[in-house]
Amino acid sequence: MSLHTPYFKVCIVGNFGVGKTTLLHQFLEKRFLSNVESTIGSNFFVKNVQIPETNSYVTLQIWDLGGQDHFKWVRRAFYVGVKGIVYVFDITRKETFDKIKAWKEEVEDVSGFIPNVLVGNKCDLIESKIISVEESNSLKQDIGACSFNETSAKLGTGVDDIFNKLSLEMYKK
Repeated sequence: MSLHTPYFKVCIVGNFGVGKTTLLHQFLEKRFLSNVESTIGSNFFVKNVQIPETNSYVTLQIWDLGGQDHFKWVRRAFYVGVKGIVYVFDITRKETFDKIKAWKEEVEDVSGFIPNVLVGNKCDLIESKIISVEESNSLKQDIGACSFNETSAKLGTGVDDIFNKLSLEMYKK
């Protein structure tokens, strides 16, 4: 790893209960936490990531921001200097999908347009799924996301792909 590894601030946002914290723990520690308490305000983590198909690395400072409405004014401070966003919704809860454009507006009011990925979490709950891949891909286009991924924080499905794709997009900029 180079002494001059690019460093990127990333925020993971979405409604309360969509699995932002469990996604992060799966990415960082390769394990599922079943009893996660709601994020109060924010938490952050740092991880070095190899850019796919290169020998280059980036360091990600990932901020897990509380999704409750009453944290909106606190969250705004964390969007300053952010270089990438992970928008997360729960594929079993339509209201979390419908709120993604509001999340985008909240972020871009502070940061302007930045690389982002759209994540539909809880794909292990296939029998409860109500958001189709087609709907998700349409939203991906609408918000200018570089990718859409269905993930399972419980099983680890697709989790690394989120951060690999976002890292590549930020690195290319």
